[in-house]
Amino acid sequence: MVVNIDGIPVYNALISDEETGMFKISLVDEPAVMSNFLAFDKARKPLMYAIANEEKRIVRGVVMRADFPIYRYDESFGEYYIIYKQDTIRQMAEKYLLESRQNDVNLMHEADSDVDGLQMVQYFIKGNGISVEGFDDIADGSLFAEFHIVNDDVWEAVKDGSYKGFSLEGVFDLVPQKFNSINYKSHKTMSK
Repeated sequence: MVVNIDGIPVYNALISDEETGMFKISLVDEPAVMSNFLAFDKARKPLMYAIANEEKRIVRGVVMRADFPIYRYDESFGEYYIIYKQDTIRQMAEKYLLESRQNDVNLMHEADSDVDGLQMVQYFIKGNGISVEGFDDIADGSLFAEFHIVNDDVWEAVKDGSYKGFSLEGVFDLVPQKFNSINYKSHKTMSK
């Protein structure tokens, strides 16, 4: 029997080949992981868009939450939830760095919105001794990133709240989450 939430099926995201995985991080106004990033001033005090004069221009946030159901809809597949398990998140994170994509960033998942002036300074998975202040409600195994933003326009948009968090872009195989077993019939989907 397939796991469901209020009658909507739940699928696990998997990476199965070179064509699947995370390809880009996007700054968005409504992160699907339901966690906004934190912006930091020079003293590294958490701020929610009230930035001090001497700025480091750093944002930190969740790229993907482990074991967190994310609602999706597409015309060919209908309504569903997608879950990224801890092992998939680790595989996705390693592949992303191996492919040297750490500074591939766009805005709001829009085509041709790649943006320069954002440099990844940290990229880590919560757990195994790594805790993340301000993100206690995020499960171990979740992927975080921290970016230094030197692009003035993007930094102003972060400060005014236009961008509130990160979202990943990628292609993943979807496998129905089953009670006690997994059915390996897959469906590829673009995750945004």
